[in-house]
Amino acid sequence: MNPQDTLKNLGLEDKEIQAYLGLLELGEATILAISQKSGLKRPTTYLVMRSLEEKGLISRVSREKKTFFTPQHPQKLITETELKLKELQEVVPQLESLFNKEAGRPRVMIYGEKETLDRAFDELFVVKGEVLFIDTHRLSFEAFPKTFKKFDYVKLSPEFRVREIIAESKDGRAFAKKMAGPYYQTRFLPEMWLPFEVDIGIFGNHVLITSVKKELFTVRIESDEISRAFRTIFDITWQTAKE
Repeated sequence: MNPQDTLKNLGLEDKEIQAYLGLLELGEATILAISQKSGLKRPTTYLVMRSLEEKGLISRVSREKKTFFTPQHPQKLITETELKLKELQEVVPQLESLFNKEAGRPRVMIYGEKETLDRAFDELFVVKGEVLFIDTHRLSFEAFPKTFKKFDYVKLSPEFRVREIIAESKDGRAFAKKMAGPYYQTRFLPEMWLPFEVDIGIFGNHVLITSVKKELFTVRIESDEISRAFRTIFDITWQTAKE
C-alpha cells in the first residue's frame, strides 16, 4: 500500500504529507532542512509544520537559539485514529436520531465523479447482510478500487456474505478462486450474456447501478420495493449462471 494514499485518507494534505515523510527520514531538523528535503518553500514549510504540530504528528524544541522539529512515532497515527473512532462511536446514535428518512419515498443519489464513486458503496459495510453483485469485473475494479480494497480488511460471516455474478473470463476465474469461501460465492455467465457495461450492486434496501463505459457515474436508489425486485432478478439469473 502506498503511504501517501493512506496518509491522505487520514486527512493530511499533499504538502503535509511531503513535509511529514521528509521529517521522518531526517529524524530532527530545522525548517530549512525540512524545506530542502520536502521541496517546499520555506514560508509554506512554516505553515505546514504548524498544521502538523496542531494535529499532534510532530513536536518542536528550541536549542541553541534554533527551533528543531521532531516527528512523533508513526504508531501514534493508529492511536489517534482509534481515539477518533471511539469518539465517533459515542456520537453516532445522536447523529442517527437526526437522520431524516422520509417514509415511503425512494431516495435517489447520483455520484458523478470517479473520485467519489466508492462513496456510493460506503453503507454496504454498515448495513451488511447479503450483498449481491452483477458486474463486468474488470471495469468494476476500475470504478470501485477502494470498495474492493475494503473487502481485504473485513471479515465475512453468516451476517455479512456475498454472492456475485460475473462475466466468464480468465481474470474473473482468478478473482473467484481468490475470494472463494463459504461466505463469498461466485457464478459465471458467458461474456456474450453480459454485453451491457453496467454494474449492479444490491444490499439492504439499496440498489446501485453504475455505468462503467465512458463517463463513470453511479445511481443509488434506496427503496424496499425496488431492492426486492432486483433481488428477484438476481436470484433468477443466479439459477442460470454456472458455478
